[in-house]
Amino acid sequence: MISFFKRLLGLGEDAPRALAPSTSSNVRPAQSSPRAQDTGRWGTQEEAGGEVVNRYFELSAEIEAGKRDRDYARAIRAARATYSILPAVVRQWKREYGRFDINTSHAVHTAPKLMAVMEDRDGIRELRAVLESVEELRDWLPSAQEAEANVEVVPQIVALVQAEPGILQSSLKSRLPGDGDAEAEAGSGTANLAAWLEKAGRIQRVKKGSSYRLYPAGYRISTAVESSSSPTSSSSRSASSTSSSSASSSSSSSLLAPARPPRARSRRSAAKARPLDLDRLPVVRLPRAPLRWEERDRRETDARTSAAEKTKASGSEEFKVRGEGWALAAEEKLALADRPDPAYKDVFPTGRYTHWLDPKGKREGFEYAASVLRVTDREGQVVAERGLAHDVYRSDVNADGTGILFLSREGMLHGYTEALALFIEESLADLPEYRAQADRFGIGPHELKNHSRTVAISSDRSRYLVTVVDEAWCLDTATGQVVWGFRMPSKEGWTRVIADRSERTGTSAEVEAALQLMQLELPVTPDNITTQYRVLAMRWHPDRNPGDPKATARFQELGAAMELLTGSDLSGLSGREVERVTYEQVLSTSRVSVPDGRGGAADMEFTISMGVSESFASDWIYAANLGKDGRAFLAGYSGKVVVVSTRGMPERVYDIGSVPRHIADAGEHLYILTDTRLYVLAGDRLEALVDVYGASDVVVGDRGFALLESKAVTWYNPEGRRVGSVETKDPLRRVLSTSGGLVVETRQHRARIIGAPSWWA
Repeated sequence: MISFFKRLLGLGEDAPRALAPSTSSNVRPAQSSPRAQDTGRWGTQEEAGGEVVNRYFELSAEIEAGKRDRDYARAIRAARATYSILPAVVRQWKREYGRFDINTSHAVHTAPKLMAVMEDRDGIRELRAVLESVEELRDWLPSAQEAEANVEVVPQIVALVQAEPGILQSSLKSRLPGDGDAEAEAGSGTANLAAWLEKAGRIQRVKKGSSYRLYPAGYRISTAVESSSSPTSSSSRSASSTSSSSASSSSSSSLLAPARPPRARSRRSAAKARPLDLDRLPVVRLPRAPLRWEERDRRETDARTSAAEKTKASGSEEFKVRGEGWALAAEEKLALADRPDPAYKDVFPTGRYTHWLDPKGKREGFEYAASVLRVTDREGQVVAERGLAHDVYRSDVNADGTGILFLSREGMLHGYTEALALFIEESLADLPEYRAQADRFGIGPHELKNHSRTVAISSDRSRYLVTVVDEAWCLDTATGQVVWGFRMPSKEGWTRVIADRSERTGTSAEVEAALQLMQLELPVTPDNITTQYRVLAMRWHPDRNPGDPKATARFQELGAAMELLTGSDLSGLSGREVERVTYEQVLSTSRVSVPDGRGGAADMEFTISMGVSESFASDWIYAANLGKDGRAFLAGYSGKVVVVSTRGMPERVYDIGSVPRHIADAGEHLYILTDTRLYVLAGDRLEALVDVYGASDVVVGDRGFALLESKAVTWYNPEGRRVGSVETKDPLRRVLSTSGGLVVETRQHRARIIGAPSWWA
């Protein structure tokens, strides 16, 4: 057990000693820490014993917390306070265990990078001095040498960025002053240092291709050229040509428009999501949507010659028109300047505005943007266009296009009005509810994008919605406060399995050793043990120590001590730092008759079951919507769509058996789109089913809805009755219901159809 204790403490963070603390231009002196003022006594008072080790770990936790919160001054103060006690820690360790065998230390292996980034040269000198003064610490000297190299490169990077805002990160190495070998001599590459400088708030980075644009801290990064003037061309003119002329007329088209600062990290506690009890809600069971269609030839024929459409097609080779009274009035080949800009790969059509997204920042004139967004109105006129400081990974546009919300790969929520004014910019990772889910499922720092499947924005932009695995949270846009939160039940057939008691036992000596391991002593309460366990487990979790091969073993030893002290199975606790709750599904049950040894027989039951993690058994939320009237719709992977009222109360469940891709609320009617089927619903009444094939989208207008497929647009009345359609030879690029008729564009051709009803009142 003693070796167990030693190994576990070795995974913690250690700290060297500080010499006489000195001030720095970037960090307050180490004496500012209340406990640091008398740290010198640890160097001479051997009777301090275990107290100095406890203080060492307290400071280590402070360093980790400062790093996590990006309060680097706080972390550095704790590190410099640690340096003064490290010789005493080494002596105490050797006295107790015969040798000093801590492998890593936050004060030695984490804080020096922060010191270099903050240019705290005095702290780095204190680090080197303590490492040179103690024989057992001399193997750690490369940490000081790396920091000394980094602290010379950091001011050069900052100076370059200040002199040339927007400089590419990939060009830093060749631009550094000196003999060109500065990066090679540095402990960390320039790209790594740039990333740390961004975390420290000393520079800003904007993704650009495979590199980043670098800007000084506080620099107003313009992400856009906003064009509010209406184009002078006809209503059917291509938006790309009008926006190109607008951009070229502005000398600032390559700049980024000012972005509002992200909302400060919330310090409130995480709200608890209410479990959804679907058994208590009315369930509308609908025909199951197939996952995919078979027999491609048959499905194509069925789609184009359905009983609802017997009207003979008319038109040209490029466009075929079907519908009572529909006719091809004009057709033209688009001039090169009028063709849709190929940079806009993603289109978000709505009843009032259409949003065009260039996800790679390739739009000409926006070379500093991570992505570019354009908005056009019902007539195809450009309303606004701007570059964005963040990329786009998840997205949602509200019913009429007056608000669009994005989530970047790094977890930044950024939302815009139809005029492309930024109305929200904050990190999802800073949301307490996200952090609670990250603890629950063990979500790593770079795994956010894989666990948040959808975002949504309300029609008036007053509320937004985010999901993390099986939980959905509706928040107030202005305050960031939670309006409501729900958790989907686990998938059908899975039962939560938790052992009430652990089978682990031990002698009183082993219990005492476990208490020492957890830095506790009698008397203790269960709450004391649980709280301390969470602190240590988070510090020593393998996910937080990816470079330490011993982390898993040390973490497991801590779990063994926890079970011994509490008698509880760790699956009863929540958090990334504990063993996972498991779920079980019975696969088969059989009964057999066996001889009982007395001439008779006895029946025995055999059960085969499968156990999985909580993440696997959870019903992940894959689609969501905040509707026109304030209702919300949450769709799980199981195919159950839960309707939440404006008061935040679950109302009913639609069960379609397949996860939706899109949900559109038009007030009286609800449209649920999967990969193979569109459901048209009015309350608990199914009004129509429309089979769809391939990529498709729905545009909900005032007088019905349009189903957009790869090479066809079909208009339906609100109840789902087909009115007419236009098929194209080449893939669709744009569809507009204008005052002059229905305009349909492919990459090179445009058609105007008369006789089609207007989509708008």
